[in-house]
This record gives sequence, C-alpha cells and structure tokens, in this order.
Amino acid sequence: MLGRPLQSTAAQRDTEVKHHWSLRCRLARFVLLSSNEYVLPLSRRIDRRRTMKRIPSRSVLASALLCGLLFLSISSLAHTQAVARTGSRPAAADQALQTIDEIYLESYVPIRVLHAQLRTNNLEHQLLALAAIEDQLRTGRVSPSDPTLFDGVAFVLNEGVANIAYSRSTIPYDYHPKARLHAARIMGLIGTEGARIQLVQTVTIDPDPAVRASALYSLGQIGRDLDGHTSQAIAAMMQREHRGTPDFGAVYAALVALEQIASHEGNVIDRAALDMVMEVAVGKPYNRLLRSRAMQVLSAM
Repeated sequence: MLGRPLQSTAAQRDTEVKHHWSLRCRLARFVLLSSNEYVLPLSRRIDRRRTMKRIPSRSVLASALLCGLLFLSISSLAHTQAVARTGSRPAAADQALQTIDEIYLESYVPIRVLHAQLRTNNLEHQLLALAAIEDQLRTGRVSPSDPTLFDGVAFVLNEGVANIAYSRSTIPYDYHPKARLHAARIMGLIGTEGARIQLVQTVTIDPDPAVRASALYSLGQIGRDLDGHTSQAIAAMMQREHRGTPDFGAVYAALVALEQIASHEGNVIDRAALDMVMEVAVGKPYNRLLRSRAMQVLSAM
C-alpha cells in the first residue's frame, strides 16, 4: 500500500558527491581527447582530403568545458543544501513503517465505519475492527452504551451460531471462532444488561469451548446476576461438559465466573451451579487444579 521510503543517510550523500565528481572528470577527459585538430573519416574508401571535418576551435571547447563544470557545480551545491536542510530534522523515512493494526489503533475510526466492517464476512476486517473497538473502549473514546457498538459486536458473536448462513452446499460458512472469541471479550468491556444476555446465549449455544470460556470470563467481569439466570446457564454448560469429554479450559472459566458472581452482594446463585461445583471438587475426570479451584469457589459461595 505504501512504497519503500527514501532514506537520506550519510553513506548516500557521500555516494552522490562521488558521482558528481565522476561526471566532472568524464567531461574533462572527453574534451581533452577531442582536442585533436581532425577526426578520421568513417570509411577508408572515401578520400581523406574530401571527408575530413574541422572540429570546433579550442576556444569553443574551453568555453563548453567551463559551462559544463559550472552547471555541475551549481547542481551539486543545490543538492548539498537540500540534503543539509532535510538532514537537520528527523525524517519520517528513517522510522519504521507502521502496520495496518498500528494505524487503526492510533487513529479514531467512527463506530459506524467499524460497524460496517464487523458485518462483512472478511476475518481480517472483523479482527481489525474488533481491535479498534476494544482500544476505544479501554481509552474511553466511545460509550459502552452505544447501541451501534453493541449491535456490531453481537452480530459477530451470533454469526455462524445463532445466524447460520449456508454456501452452495449444505455446509455452513465457517465464520472463524477467533473473531467470536474477541467479540466475547469485548462484551465484558461493554458490561450492559444486553451484553450480559448476549453472553449467556453464547455460553449456551456456541460450539467452540474457547469462545465459551471467553464469554464466561466476561460474565464474571460483569458480575451481575440478580435473577440467577446467569449461574443457571453456567451450570447447564458445566453439566454438558461433565456428561461428555470435558474441556478443562471451559470448566475452569466457569468456576472463575461463578466465584466472581458470588462475590457481589445481591446476586442469586442457582442451586444447580452449586451442585456442579461440588461435582468438580470431588469427582473425576477433573485434575488437581480444577478440584482445588472448585473448593475455593465453594468456600466463596
């Protein structure tokens, strides 16, 4: 997208000065070699006396040589002054080129533009827009209650899961869980009631355990469960993991979320959540780290 920057370094300036002096020497050598009174004809079959041509006089050659040297001196002086002016201040060309991610993060992009990028099917555009939104949320340049912001992030979380689009075959499009994982983390920064409801839905229906774990951490970050619906959804997910082959990362995130929710006054912890924490604490196939963390959650609840 950007070309290679021009660099005005000391080595380049020395090379250019040597080049100018080389041109001067070549011009002087040409004049000296051409100072003979006659030149030979192009073909020996033609009479030399009829084809010999008188070259300009030596005074004319001396004037031409003087003009050429004067022109090179003036151009060399102008170039040296230009290099001195640009070399006295730091040039942007000496700095490393910025990546697209750095340009996105350093410049303010309107939410409407980011919302349009989130609704594309391009993973790279979605990740760039999500990174810009996360940076704006952390720096306070955008309000978490912006409905356009929430709609775009929720679109990424639901695409391919709640909203399924099919290609020409019967296989649905792969919308890449990497974008959904990032969107789930951003929902924790938004922290509104709508964000909490969306995260509960993600924990319930998303097939990727890493995305569910990210949503669980965000639910714990929000820490609000006045009706017990959040802890009930977490318990249902833990029960599904317990029946099959559990993903230890998702189970650990569920324990962290329940512990953070239980630490806030006024929250309601569903009975099923307490039972699942007990299953992790005393049962198999959970490892020692999960059992130890489950005991800590039980003491906090």
